[in-house]
Amino acid sequence: MAAVPVLVMPLKLWIDRPGPLTAASGYYPSGHTATAMVAYCGAALLLAPRSGRAGRGWAMPVAVVLSAATGIGLVLRGYHWPLDVLGSWLLCGMLLALLVAALRRIDNRGAAGSGTDAP
Repeated sequence: MAAVPVLVMPLKLWIDRPGPLTAASGYYPSGHTATAMVAYCGAALLLAPRSGRAGRGWAMPVAVVLSAATGIGLVLRGYHWPLDVLGSWLLCGMLLALLVAALRRIDNRGAAGSGTDAP
């Protein structure tokens, strides 16, 4: 969650894009979409391994639907252009991919160092 403003705010300032219903700028990428996606998908990544086989099957699809609904709602209400939301989805998709890679690396180190492997 801390990485979202670090990534989004400099892009908003650099691109300085006006919103659909206002002359104010700083709408690309959508910070609300980015925060929602990282919160929902991050929670799914953390909950899925701890909720058994059933949790792995539903946690991420629910998070994706909630993230999509948030972004689509922001566009339909006129708060963001579609490209603002798409940019956030792509940016946070990369951020979440890095998180998954880091979690896998941590899991692999923990499994290798547990000493449970038979010689």
